[in-house]
Amino acid sequence: MQSKYGVAPCPSHYTSAVDMLGRAGQLEEAFELAEEAQLEGNDALLLWNSLLSACRTHKRLDLATMAGQRVSEFSNQQDVAAGLVVMSNAYVSAGQIDNAAAVRSSMRLRGIRKDPGCSWIEVKDTPYVFYAGAISCAGAWAGEVVMLLDELESKMRERGYRGRLGSARVSDAHEDDEEEGKGVMVGVHSEILALAFGLLVVPKGMTIRVMKNLRMCSDCHEVFKLISGIVEREFVVRDLNRFHHFKMGSCSCNDYW
Repeated sequence: MQSKYGVAPCPSHYTSAVDMLGRAGQLEEAFELAEEAQLEGNDALLLWNSLLSACRTHKRLDLATMAGQRVSEFSNQQDVAAGLVVMSNAYVSAGQIDNAAAVRSSMRLRGIRKDPGCSWIEVKDTPYVFYAGAISCAGAWAGEVVMLLDELESKMRERGYRGRLGSARVSDAHEDDEEEGKGVMVGVHSEILALAFGLLVVPKGMTIRVMKNLRMCSDCHEVFKLISGIVEREFVVRDLNRFHHFKMGSCSCNDYW
């Protein structure tokens, strides 16, 4: 790059290149470039978190473990927490529950905690904030939210959905927990509640827009895709990583985020 174009690579160049290689599944090349970059501070943390997510997506637990070790060396609590949760989730996906528990235990010992998860939706200039499992956040609409979720779950099962809305799910105990440290996730995640509320109060034909302060978990992402096809409406979610545009059963991120 420097010899051909006279441009010295900066941290964003390295991070973008590592991200592209990761998306293409060329993880060994991405890992070599990450080491070659020799970045420091938050630039390095961003790079290694990007590579860690790619390793998890492509189910390369060996490289994910090494990237996770690099992430754990930093002191930026919130960004380190996000990376270590990804590492824990990778272990869960691989069936290595003991290793996942060890990562969580290490986080607790170091005092590393993620911000509590929440999602919000704006209706007629009024924001409505939702937390995991807190049906009461829907106020007078709470009963209708529960009934709508039951109805949607039934329709999703007809389309092959195997998750469980509105109940404790063992698979979600380590999946981007919104209620840190409770062992199992009780109730639906905050973005699902915000979506159900939006389906009730946002006029048909209008796009439902949800904001979330954490990364969407894979189950919620699948739920949003399924519901977009069932109700034939468009949803836009802005999570910690990116914008997701759900339409007719698919997402603009192509399941990579």
